[in-house]
Amino acid sequence: MPRLVVARKDQIDAIYRESHAVWGAGLTPDAYRDLWDDVSHTPWAQRWARFYLLVDDEERILSSLKLYLPLIRFRGATERNCVLSAIFTPRRRRQRGYARALVERVLDVARREGCSLALLFSDIGEAYYRSMGFMALRAEEQSAPLRVGGTPPPGSEWSLRPAEDRDLQAVHEAHRAFTATQPFSIVRDQEHWSFLRTRSAQFFTRLGDGAVDQHFRIVTRAGGFAGYLMTSEGRGEWNVREVGAAAGDPALMADVFRTGAHAARRSGLRRFTGWLPSEVVQHLPEWRMNVRPRRMAVPMIRALDPKLRFDGLRAFPAVFIPYQDQF
Repeated sequence: MPRLVVARKDQIDAIYRESHAVWGAGLTPDAYRDLWDDVSHTPWAQRWARFYLLVDDEERILSSLKLYLPLIRFRGATERNCVLSAIFTPRRRRQRGYARALVERVLDVARREGCSLALLFSDIGEAYYRSMGFMALRAEEQSAPLRVGGTPPPGSEWSLRPAEDRDLQAVHEAHRAFTATQPFSIVRDQEHWSFLRTRSAQFFTRLGDGAVDQHFRIVTRAGGFAGYLMTSEGRGEWNVREVGAAAGDPALMADVFRTGAHAARRSGLRRFTGWLPSEVVQHLPEWRMNVRPRRMAVPMIRALDPKLRFDGLRAFPAVFIPYQDQF
């Protein structure tokens, strides 16, 4: 009879050896394993992350997943809810319903611990998770040739510099202000921010690809904090992973974005891709962006509390969950 267990270190390593082919993202197998080992030892992950397995009577792994318990704001209430990630079944165990069984058992655990909803990000389309009661949230991605028209112009009062520790409080407040306006968002406390920075920094450190760099920058206006940009840059592409602005102002976020675009263009990049809030895209008409439904990492949710309803989310043009919040 299959059993639900919390994974041991040797079992986690075995899963990473096989799942590397799917999620390695350019890392070597050892670097991929070590990345997630380091991330799992951050204070936030120690408190709010678990690695579950479905095993048989001989302790053979049938399926695996990670459970995260971030703070999620929905309809004005902020509560700790669950996110499922890295759902993986070893090749020789597939097509037997083990992943479905594991998801249901883990959701039972989350429900008993007080979670009212579950979130996941699907890279395999919507049909499979719809069959398990999940609903896709409308989310968008954008791309365009890298333009430098509009404001702010080069040489103006706007400037760009690397983020420093002294900037973190302003960054956190900018993110909090914008997500407070959204119908659905993940709320980051200080430990969660540290978890995200560790995950990103450790990935790029281990990637060892001199052609691709990550940047966490602050945009200032007349010397004062205007906003921040988190980007991945290389091979001609400027990938914007997150943009924020003081007071969560979408118009100011657009100017923060433009400031970063000027610098990206000067460094030789020629194409933009990323995930921007629709409110920000509306303030960038000169970009004539290609806006389309997100093809990968599609956010999907499921109610664990039978009284919970998602009708309001269906009516919203697009729910914005930043790249950094993709578990």
